[in-house]
Amino acid sequence: MALTAELTTLHHRFRRGRRPVACARVGDVASGAAEARPDTTLEPVHAEPETRSPVGRAGEHSRGWLEALAVIALAGAVFVVHPFGYVMHHPYWADEAWVAVLSKAPLTQWTSLSSSTPIGWLLAVRLAPVGRDGLRIVPLLFSAGVVVMAYVVARGLPWKKASVARFAGAVAGVVVLLAPISLMRNDLKQYTADAFFTLVVIALACRVEAHPGRRNLAHLVIGSAFSIVFSTATAFVVVAVFVGLAITVLATRSARRTIEVALAGGATAVALGAYFALVVLPADNRALREYWRAYYLPEHGLHVLWVAWQRLTRLAPVLAIPALLLVVLVIVGMIALAGFGRPAVALAVPILWAEMFTAGVADRYPFLDPRTSHFLLILSLTVASIGFVRIVAAATSRSRVLAALLIVVAAGGFLHAAEPYIRARSIPNEDVRSQVLFVAQHYRHGDVVLVSYMSDYGFSYYWPGADRRYSVDHSGKNSNGFFTRLADRTEFVYAQGRTEADTMDAMRRALALSRTSLATGRIWLIRTHLNEEETTAWKTTLSVFGLRPSYLAVGPERLVLVARSGP
Repeated sequence: MALTAELTTLHHRFRRGRRPVACARVGDVASGAAEARPDTTLEPVHAEPETRSPVGRAGEHSRGWLEALAVIALAGAVFVVHPFGYVMHHPYWADEAWVAVLSKAPLTQWTSLSSSTPIGWLLAVRLAPVGRDGLRIVPLLFSAGVVVMAYVVARGLPWKKASVARFAGAVAGVVVLLAPISLMRNDLKQYTADAFFTLVVIALACRVEAHPGRRNLAHLVIGSAFSIVFSTATAFVVVAVFVGLAITVLATRSARRTIEVALAGGATAVALGAYFALVVLPADNRALREYWRAYYLPEHGLHVLWVAWQRLTRLAPVLAIPALLLVVLVIVGMIALAGFGRPAVALAVPILWAEMFTAGVADRYPFLDPRTSHFLLILSLTVASIGFVRIVAAATSRSRVLAALLIVVAAGGFLHAAEPYIRARSIPNEDVRSQVLFVAQHYRHGDVVLVSYMSDYGFSYYWPGADRRYSVDHSGKNSNGFFTRLADRTEFVYAQGRTEADTMDAMRRALALSRTSLATGRIWLIRTHLNEEETTAWKTTLSVFGLRPSYLAVGPERLVLVARSGP
């Protein structure tokens, strides 16, 4: 039905002498309905015959389904290039454990507990139909979505030929699939969702420019509001897109379009403002900003530009492309977008970079950290792919041999840089799960369990039959903004920090409990994600109290058992 309706629309437009402007919707890839057409600014357009034979329609329908299957296969390759079995069974490390345990918190507490994780993404994790250790399926599914959306954005542009459009989509999809920065993102964090919703907003903006009208503007507003619930970082993209639209409509001097864009932008601003005021800002905490301080841009003057460039050049290995070449291809991609009738989307790219740079200087967002800037880098790689295909298309008109050489050299260089990261095990090798399950199996009534500061979340998540309690952390030391405790378990002692004073205090309390009449005298010490300071602190603490612990080789991080004797 969708294919028939689209063909009928094209037929009537040709009869009225109008050129259809193609910009693929997400569903267009599946239906094969969005056939690329040349842009009048680039090539002359020749209308097709008004009627098509049933054989021609069947062939187009068949090509559409073949293309859809190819895109599905490309997206499915995400689960091949990542070490899927390892990802789905490896225990959560500290940064993942607090996300996993937070997803189990009562929904009424999410807005007060979630300092940096979008509540929509948490909901997706909570609803994932997998077992305890399979939650990483969520970021992998969003990675697959990124591949599809990159294909849609590049494929939907009005290239000269449909074959070129499909090639552009394939290049963009493969690039975001195999870029090392993508291959490293299989941990239980929201960064792949950031990239997915970034490309969704860009695709919706593409649709607005291809088919101006209130309906598509409404879709952009709704899509933007929906996206920020799942990806707070997408708010930067939404602002960049609407600023780009505002600039382009002002340049056209169309009063009607200016009013439409202004109303749509105002509605989006209200939605963003309400969400940030009610959800994001109340959960902001000083400890989180301190954690990211090294990733801001504290430098002043022209030196800050040099620092920013150095950060980009250091990302070249995980982008599989030199920084200077990336910049050149992004600029060519922006020119191509503008030439294809997408000037607002073209403007949104440098506007977004300017936003992130400004936020970094203002100490509000880490600039070019590979994780938090994942959405920015994936968008840049998508635009760079468009730029590359535009260069290849121009070269083809002069020499097919030259175009083929460009493709071979670029593909070889990119794959050579990406190959070491394919199926690489990049998740930190921490295993609080084994420690917790071992203690639970060998626990005897009267034992004391001492939990280190960074073991809190993994301990609460993995302890069998845990009745968890969640509390906002007002200490100012916890960048996550909350802590967990198991209800009615007084024999569990939790360290309040990672310094020597914190470990000494925790051990003092554990020893006091171990001296009670019903105690066994055994203290289990669970530790994970130790830094050098905390490792030294625990060694000093055990020595000061004259304890001679046993170290049990339970996973890569040793479990400590203290058997206290004497009074």
